[in-house]
Amino acid sequence: MKNLWFLIAVIWVATGEAHAEKLILRSGDHPTFSRLTIPILGSQKWEGQQTDSGVELTFLGFLDGFEIEGVFSRMRRNRISNITSTGSTLTLEVSCECNATVFRSGSLLVIDVADNGTQLAGPALERHPNGKLNSKKQPEKVTKVAQRTLPWIGGNSPFGGLTTLNAAGGPSPTMPEKTVSSETKTALLEQTQKNLVEEVASAASAGLLESRYKTPVIAPNQYHPAPASIEPQALPDVLTTPSRNMRITSSIDHPFTSSYKQHNELDSGIECPRLDFLSVETWGNDDGFSAQVGPARAALMDARDQLDLDSAQTLAQLYIYFGFGAEALDVLKLFPPEKRTHFELTAIAEFFEYGAASSPNSLGDFIECSSNISLWASLSFHEIPTDIHVETSAALRALNNLPKHLRQIIAPALSQRLLKYGDIPSASAAMRSIERLADPLLPEAQMAQAKLAEEAGNSADSLLEDVLKANTTSSPEALVKIVEGKLAKDEPLSYETATLVEAYVQELRGTPMGSKLQQTQIIALSQTQRFQESLVALDQLSPSISPQVATELRETVLAQLSKRADDLVFLEHVFAQNEQELHNLENPTKLLIASRLLALGFPAQVQHLIATIPKTPRSDARQLLAARAALSLGQPFQAQAELIGISEPAAAILLAQAKEMTGAFSEASEIFSNNNAPEKAIQAAWLSEDWQNPTLQEATTFGAISTLMGQKVPKVDPDLGPLGLATRALMESRDARGTLQKMLDEPIVQITPDS
Repeated sequence: MKNLWFLIAVIWVATGEAHAEKLILRSGDHPTFSRLTIPILGSQKWEGQQTDSGVELTFLGFLDGFEIEGVFSRMRRNRISNITSTGSTLTLEVSCECNATVFRSGSLLVIDVADNGTQLAGPALERHPNGKLNSKKQPEKVTKVAQRTLPWIGGNSPFGGLTTLNAAGGPSPTMPEKTVSSETKTALLEQTQKNLVEEVASAASAGLLESRYKTPVIAPNQYHPAPASIEPQALPDVLTTPSRNMRITSSIDHPFTSSYKQHNELDSGIECPRLDFLSVETWGNDDGFSAQVGPARAALMDARDQLDLDSAQTLAQLYIYFGFGAEALDVLKLFPPEKRTHFELTAIAEFFEYGAASSPNSLGDFIECSSNISLWASLSFHEIPTDIHVETSAALRALNNLPKHLRQIIAPALSQRLLKYGDIPSASAAMRSIERLADPLLPEAQMAQAKLAEEAGNSADSLLEDVLKANTTSSPEALVKIVEGKLAKDEPLSYETATLVEAYVQELRGTPMGSKLQQTQIIALSQTQRFQESLVALDQLSPSISPQVATELRETVLAQLSKRADDLVFLEHVFAQNEQELHNLENPTKLLIASRLLALGFPAQVQHLIATIPKTPRSDARQLLAARAALSLGQPFQAQAELIGISEPAAAILLAQAKEMTGAFSEASEIFSNNNAPEKAIQAAWLSEDWQNPTLQEATTFGAISTLMGQKVPKVDPDLGPLGLATRALMESRDARGTLQKMLDEPIVQITPDS
């Protein structure tokens, strides 16, 4: 007794300060329970209770509220239907016959709401006296309770005799049948002391208690070492000996037992299943399909013609083992609604039948787990979100453990998902798991190989042709890839390929692939220069597709029209386009159309189309085309404005032409001369009438004329006389005529009918 009172006297409960920020709730769904986690300080106290409508938690001394936005984005409402909060209270509305527990795991407070029959990871909350969760209040029933006598270890009780329960459930004073012996009292006291020590040690380990006892300072002459034979007593194993006499509803006295410790828990609070949770490779064997499915189907009904749930689960797993998704889904639908808890089987079966799990996808929450469930979680998505982490190593290990008939189906699907996710090495590793098999690859696997080859920059034409010739469900996708590849390489498409696209459109109409093929058909028709049919098909399809997709298809058709169509066909279809449709095109497509229009002599239409292209950011191609159009319309100053800031040789030639149009021939001649255009430089210099221009003097054609025009009139020599002067004038006239005749004979000044 002395030691007991000493222990109680030297410990005290640590107090903590309330957290000064909102507490953030994180959520996650599990097969048989839903979990919420809240990060709290080690000193934060809480109290919880189970009420008629759900669970109520109170955080003592905390007033800053809770952040509950986004809780249901990763958790369904089949157990916890709503969450409300005040400054210090959190209320969960529960819509099922469930049990609840609240316990601390490290720095997290964990709240579990579990289906009936599920083993809780922590102590069950005390139920409110009004009844069970989400259940109507039942009329009270009086039942006979056996009399129970509680031992009294203190001799004569100061409160009178012992209290027992009578038949009506009320108290009935009695006297003990016999006096408790001293040995019994001692044993009870020792047991109580032991339990108290265990609970105090547990609370101290949690940081909830601290001791005021200080080790006394011993003087050197007072120190006496203990004998070497004395061994320290071992501490009690609180992890394996929890108290059975305490109901935990507060964080003050929470024991850290092994059953509460979380293993393989993600940062989000989701606990990963055990490693063999989805070992699909063990759900069947090497026997034939009928040899396994027949007995499994025969065992569905028991002797009373009732569904045997275990046999139904086994049959569903067997169908999944053989890759039959629709059959597995039919078997799972046989389960009563309240027994449909195999969400993971449903998700896998939906992958085999539809290519991915339906929404909401609970299996996808486990994609970060380092077990085989990561494989099936990855496959449950049509496209893995790029903002989550994928345990690709675990998924690839699980893939390699599968039988080869499943690997041939799953490896291409996993490879394509990882490729879109951006993990090319893992996507290639998934394909290598089946490339080393002796069996030939399925068309789906060849399609995955083709996509990997395209991603690596290699040609996939031969692989796509093989898939197309196989005439399987992957052939339409291969055909789409072939058409897109020809378009990317700017290669013509054969008439036979375009006709095959039309045939697949008719065969697969009304399906997602049929819609994709309709778009491909429009592209294929434009590549075979059947522009009228292509544009008509586009107008018919536009109401059923998004405006963005319609604009992209129109750009493709008009780009092919600008490159391949005859002049009249081009003009006919371009001028038939709606002004708004042309305005919605991308700038490169507009420039392509404008260049063709300018070449055909429609500068005004070019200016109108270029005006729809923003001047910023500045594009040299746009400015050069605008300058050419301005020159064609006789607008030299507009052309010079468009060319400001462009230093390309083509811009310099256009600037010189603009200078010529404004009469600045000398400047134009100099620009032509500096940009390797000698003939244009000579012509501009000739028009400038600057006979001293070096360009004219160096030119073989105009050099003599320049010299002739630059000669000064000689002074009159009075000694020559009239006859001498006349003779000299005749000679000068003869030389001038010869020079002019030589110039007129040069090809550069020849006038042709088309000049």
